[in-house]
Amino acid sequence: MKPLKLPIIVIIIVLITAAVLLVSDLKLPSLEPAPTTSPSTGPDSEVSGLIKVVQPVKNERVVSPLIVTGEARGYWYFEASFPVKIYDDNGTELGVIPAQAQSEWMTEDFVPFRAILKFAKPTTDTGILVLEKDNPSGLPEHDAQLRIPVRFDLANWPDNQVDESVPPSSRGCKVGGCSSQLCVDESEEDVVTTCEFKAEYACYQSAKCERQEDGQCGWTPTEELVTCLRSAWEAEAQ
Repeated sequence: MKPLKLPIIVIIIVLITAAVLLVSDLKLPSLEPAPTTSPSTGPDSEVSGLIKVVQPVKNERVVSPLIVTGEARGYWYFEASFPVKIYDDNGTELGVIPAQAQSEWMTEDFVPFRAILKFAKPTTDTGILVLEKDNPSGLPEHDAQLRIPVRFDLANWPDNQVDESVPPSSRGCKVGGCSSQLCVDESEEDVVTTCEFKAEYACYQSAKCERQEDGQCGWTPTEELVTCLRSAWEAEAQ
């Protein structure tokens, strides 16, 4: 007589049913992807703690010439300067000039800077002021910039940007720096710089070191100087 297999089959069915009920009661983790967040993309999100601009402020109405002041840590500079550029909303570069350190720059502390940026009259109402970290290495991982949105005061744009009261001489100002790349007040102590040479320094050989419209010493941003500096910076970026 064959043994009955029915009890064994019943037991197996009961065990499978119990297992299914147990699994259904478990709270399984969700398989939906976790939400992601985007990093800050504000104008100074990448340079916080490295550079601060006092003038101009965000969305300020500006005309040419534009005085740019603030402070940046010493490693934002190279040979006591860094590029300042301004663009319209079409991406057209309207002007460029080096901002110059106003004190010893070979430090990790904040160092004040100043630039007088003359630029062409834009065709858009708004634009961007860009302060670039000087990057002599040319490596993209060392690039950084501060972007400040500005509004162009087209209704009050000056017809004549040349101040005839400024004497066309370099009296009261002197050229300094190891590569003669600085223009400072002759009453100031010599600014100590390192002696690396950059292509842009050749542009200053024929430039005028004189008092500017704000009474400070600086390189007069002629079209020749601006074109020479732009070419030098573009060559370094390649």
